[in-house]
Amino acid sequence: MTVYLSEHIAPSAYKRLASHFTIVDNFDHPEDLDAIIVRRAHVTGDVIDRAKKLKIISMHGVGLDTIDVEAAQSHGVPVMNVPGGSAESVAELAVTYLMALSRKLLPIDRGLREGRYHHFGETSLIGTELYGKKLGLVGAGHIAGRVAEIMRGAFLCDVWCWNPHKNAEQLAAMGYKKMDTLEQLFHDMDMVSIHIPLTDSTRDLISYPVFENANPSLLLANTSRGGVVDEGALYDALTTGKIRAAASDVFVSEPPAKDAPLLTLDNFIATLHIGGSTNEALDRVSNAAVDHVMEVLCP
Repeated sequence: MTVYLSEHIAPSAYKRLASHFTIVDNFDHPEDLDAIIVRRAHVTGDVIDRAKKLKIISMHGVGLDTIDVEAAQSHGVPVMNVPGGSAESVAELAVTYLMALSRKLLPIDRGLREGRYHHFGETSLIGTELYGKKLGLVGAGHIAGRVAEIMRGAFLCDVWCWNPHKNAEQLAAMGYKKMDTLEQLFHDMDMVSIHIPLTDSTRDLISYPVFENANPSLLLANTSRGGVVDEGALYDALTTGKIRAAASDVFVSEPPAKDAPLLTLDNFIATLHIGGSTNEALDRVSNAAVDHVMEVLCP
């Protein structure tokens, strides 16, 4: 049997996969595929239509935005994912962002390398503490919960959450105070961390109206999906003082173009979808993704 795999997975999982199946890294002959494992590669309806032997699509992670799930369902092909497997790693990155933004680490590093600073006590380098600040969460899943635990435990932060699918009592049971609107969340919080999937209803969810009356000292971390935040609106917010600084692990086009406007800013940190790219998370998620394939192809 043949399995499509385009991206790197943990060596332990790859070894298991290779011991049972032929592995290919392209869709040249979808008619030969018995299973597909993907991290960020796109699985289109055309590929699924042509893959007559296909028995499972296994997502290496949580988000299904790169897979035509409707086409898979129409052919009776199950689409499996791995919720929670990389939550710790992604949450740690989100917290790292907030710490780096609060202390202006990127502009300080750039400035030193470029010889901008010539004396101790440069006032433009004064940062802020995270201790006792208000954290707003967009979403209330595994990753958001871990971010909240870290920020409460380490910095005694007060945590609020915007999630239209949960009422105040449900969010209170999770340890959050409910915020009814995104606009109010961005206005009232010191920090916001985004943790929602990309769907038709969340595309460009964070856009100009949300930033219009935001806290000008706001720090924004996005480890969700490219497209949830309108990149043009974010650039405007960062360059006009609507918010103080932002960091993102995700973009509409990955990687973003080297001349992308956001990448020119000192108050913006960019990484390349590395939230789940730790040895520990890869080992958990890769083996779980391979488990799904094994359960279907080798029952």
